[in-house]
Amino acid sequence: MKNIFSRNLCSPGQIEGIDINDLVAGVLALNDLETSILFFLFDSQLSAVELSATTKKHRSTIQKALSNLMSKGLIIRKKKSLRRGYHYTYTAISEDKIKDTMIRIIEDQTECLKKRINEEI
Repeated sequence: MKNIFSRNLCSPGQIEGIDINDLVAGVLALNDLETSILFFLFDSQLSAVELSATTKKHRSTIQKALSNLMSKGLIIRKKKSLRRGYHYTYTAISEDKIKDTMIRIIEDQTECLKKRINEEI
């Protein structure tokens, strides 16, 4: 996936034209699969097997994406006990928390850029 922030985003019109999936992926540093999974999990609580069937990707690929999303704090894993063993289901954190996370990341990047400009120029 091409990073949307490599584009020259100077005007509000350019930013408004960005697809929401691309915006979320760019700010949160997610690939296409991770972004798709995150959006699936806004509406559902799914297992890796169910996500594998939905996305037509191998279960190990799904598990790597889930691991990355969990490490970023974007999804939650819940353990469900079965008669013989257990399995995990996943759900996204709330959309409000995702928005807050994205805004915090953007603010942190802005502060970093301001500091760099003040030091260099």
